[in-house]
Amino acid sequence: MKYSAIILLLLSVCISCQTTSKTVAATEISIVPKPSDMVITEGSYLFSKRTKIFVDNENQKPAAKYLSDLFEKAAGYPIFISETKGNATIIFTEDKSIKPEGYHLEISPKKINIKASDAAGYFYGIQTIRQLLPPSIETANSIEKNWSVPSIVINDTPRFSWRGMQMDFSRHFFSIDEVKTFLNYMALYKLNTYHMHLTDDQGWRIEIKKYPLLTEKGAWRVESSHDITCNELAKTDPSFIIDEQHYHNREGQRMYGGFFTQEQIKEIITYAAERQIEVIPEIDMPGHLKSAIDNYPYLSCTNEAGWGELFSSPACLGKETTYEFTKDILAEIVDLFPSKYVHIGGDEVNIESWKKCPLCQKAIKDHHLKNEHELQSFFNRDIETFLNSKGKRLLGWDEIVEGGLSKDGTMMWWRNWAPTMRDIAAKHGNDMIITPCFEYYFDAKHEATPFEKIYQYEPIPENFTKEQAKHILGIQANLWSEMIPKFKRLQFQAFPRFLALAETSWTSKEDKNYDDFQKRMNLQYKRLEALNIQYHIPPVTGLKDKVAFLDKVTIELNAPLEDMVIYYSTDGTTPSKTSKKYTAPLEFSQTTTLNTIAYRGNVASETKAALIEKQNYLESLNITPKTGALQRWTGVKQFKIVDSVALPKNATYQFVTVINLAGNEGIEQLSMVFFFFFYAEAEGLYEFATKLDDGSLLFIGDKMVVDNGGNHSAIEKNGMVALQKGWHPITIKYHEATGGGELSVSFKAPNGEKQVLKGNVIAHD
Repeated sequence: MKYSAIILLLLSVCISCQTTSKTVAATEISIVPKPSDMVITEGSYLFSKRTKIFVDNENQKPAAKYLSDLFEKAAGYPIFISETKGNATIIFTEDKSIKPEGYHLEISPKKINIKASDAAGYFYGIQTIRQLLPPSIETANSIEKNWSVPSIVINDTPRFSWRGMQMDFSRHFFSIDEVKTFLNYMALYKLNTYHMHLTDDQGWRIEIKKYPLLTEKGAWRVESSHDITCNELAKTDPSFIIDEQHYHNREGQRMYGGFFTQEQIKEIITYAAERQIEVIPEIDMPGHLKSAIDNYPYLSCTNEAGWGELFSSPACLGKETTYEFTKDILAEIVDLFPSKYVHIGGDEVNIESWKKCPLCQKAIKDHHLKNEHELQSFFNRDIETFLNSKGKRLLGWDEIVEGGLSKDGTMMWWRNWAPTMRDIAAKHGNDMIITPCFEYYFDAKHEATPFEKIYQYEPIPENFTKEQAKHILGIQANLWSEMIPKFKRLQFQAFPRFLALAETSWTSKEDKNYDDFQKRMNLQYKRLEALNIQYHIPPVTGLKDKVAFLDKVTIELNAPLEDMVIYYSTDGTTPSKTSKKYTAPLEFSQTTTLNTIAYRGNVASETKAALIEKQNYLESLNITPKTGALQRWTGVKQFKIVDSVALPKNATYQFVTVINLAGNEGIEQLSMVFFFFFYAEAEGLYEFATKLDDGSLLFIGDKMVVDNGGNHSAIEKNGMVALQKGWHPITIKYHEATGGGELSVSFKAPNGEKQVLKGNVIAHD
């Protein structure tokens, strides 16, 4: 009996060893961002209540505590931290040969070794362990029992020193708890710079003790145009419901707003620092200051707040009080934030106000400046001198380059349509952060900026020299909150694009691979779910915006991700899990609106709708037009949306050969109308598509074929139409709001390939 007991005990030990020593396949490992070098070895390491961490310096303790806290929350027990090795199996070791933020991680069945040269390196080593653990490590009081990580050797170091995310608190506000949650996301994916856009026209969000009205009144507003739009969208999409916690009754009015006290800001800074994240404050100036000017009107050129055609009236740069005011504010900001940089905005300034202001014109003359752009640069340099005296560096959007940039100024390049700003800064030797709006603005629709586009974007231009490339500190994505009224919507906009940005910011260009990234993402979705993140999943594929047919048509739907289930409706209702489940291709013989949705667990895609339209052939015209050109009318500042665009009397046309913005790049409030004839070489169903920013409408005769209207980032919309063989008149209306536009039009003939609409298929009278 005694021997039997011993044998059973040994068997139990062996079974335990086999379990904990299981070798994990590469397909079971998902680390984002992808490490520089990784080798999987045999076996695995099992955490238990007896696990002990050894640290021997202060830089190691925050990372060790982070791991211990993770286990206390999820497993119900902390991991003991000791300054004596004893029987410790997780060993922190200082290695000065490792680059800043880099780490060496070696996991075997018996030990975990983490080497680094700084606190950030140890912390990122722990984040990698966190991603090697089951996703349930992200949950409280998990029922998980097997807390093991695979045996592995990793050497890792980041590509860029600036790996940033921005949140806009002015348009819609977020609580301190939501900020902390977002900082935890950043920590997990090794992002290290948190940019807080704290002031703008729509609200002032930080306490300034010298100017109490900024938050007593400037932090509060009645319903804005953004709120109205969100409320309208909320009728069909609950994620647009404005967070009720930010409404308060003030002076008998229901008002939206909020702000951070200076003590709360200190709390955020401390919380971020514990996660190796630097917090960068932005106080936008001299434009986007309406929330301040409303309450301190002497700051403006006219002693009152106002709006230009697109942007608010800026502060007057001919008044000494403006310089005093901004420096007073920045003095409190500098004392509050330990960050190296202070962001002063500098974007979208309505310089027309300065052209009309005698004081601004006098300042231009007195300081021997050429124009209003140089006046802004004069202001920037004065502010920069002040910041430098406080040990800080100035940071601004790329507009700060236009009137001249000091050698020490740092800019964020955001305007895709203004690459010269980036190139000028590079030639001047200025540091910069790459944050282009067409790739890194996460408030844009996912269809306009899918995470593949983000992943594939290369932030260092090919024409940059090695020396110029050194001045690109890194990259940043921005979450402007006009259409992000609450935190769940912010999650939806940020994820999974967040992970594509993280990998681009950390992993070398040579080590990136999109197919591999997609495979790792399939496992990362489970972690996002454990974190209760309402992430975006792509909508159903196989469905066009408009499908035309003559007799009947069969629609085949596809789910783009694993484990997705499709539901649909044809009665005009928004589909859900209670709707019809898609199991086989759908056949239609009558005009129908088909609404579809896909679920991955409890995470739903956006609803995708298509008009399935029964058509008759549009008759061709009995004409023989001249080929090779088309008519284009161009107008500036005449219309605000594409739906309003109409040809004026006695319109003047140009003849062009391609439908694009050639010669009109960067123009704000641009409207165009194209008119030409299209030759259908055979009778059949033709598909047209427009890709653009902001809005367009494509008509064949009087029939709208492609509706890509509304102000939006660059997205493609399509439509089908039945055409007789011969010539057909096409009209395209286009509108661009802010100057960052693009425009392309394509078509696909029956049984043909997609091609750009140009050459022998366009004509004029």
